[in-house]
Amino acid sequence: MKELNIMEATVLTSPNPLTLICSKKEDGSTNLAPICFVSYLSFNPPMVGFATGKQSHTGKQVRETGKVIVTVPGESLAQTVMACGASTGAKTDKVAANNIEMMAVEGSDIQIPVDTRLAMVATLQQSVEVGDHILHICQVDKFLGDEDKKGLYAWNGFGKVAPAAEG
Repeated sequence: MKELNIMEATVLTSPNPLTLICSKKEDGSTNLAPICFVSYLSFNPPMVGFATGKQSHTGKQVRETGKVIVTVPGESLAQTVMACGASTGAKTDKVAANNIEMMAVEGSDIQIPVDTRLAMVATLQQSVEVGDHILHICQVDKFLGDEDKKGLYAWNGFGKVAPAAEG
């Protein structure tokens, strides 16, 4: 075995779960941020966590509103996810810029992409500074899923987006 840096280590754990963090912007529209630093944290109550960079617009919005929808994007959004990661929602309407078809979620004022495999409607419980990121610990209020859709994963670290295949 040889010593690796963290980016080299992410290649060895590929594929990594990929999410689109959906948050409400100041103007009421939805921001989308691709995040791989995400994990289930608890079964009872159901909790999920995700980490954003300290300067992240998405993290700031989640901390201000206390609400988020963590989604697993569907296969048709592969190119879109990469595009969403290339700009900040503070200056760009990523939904409009990428022509993403959105849908409402009952009980939330945050929309999600129509092509979504899993949506976790959640309430922020705690934020913890972890190195150069902030971990957002959220209680999941509701899970919505469509098992007929293929979810996306990050491959080769975070260099490629594609569904996972068994075998």
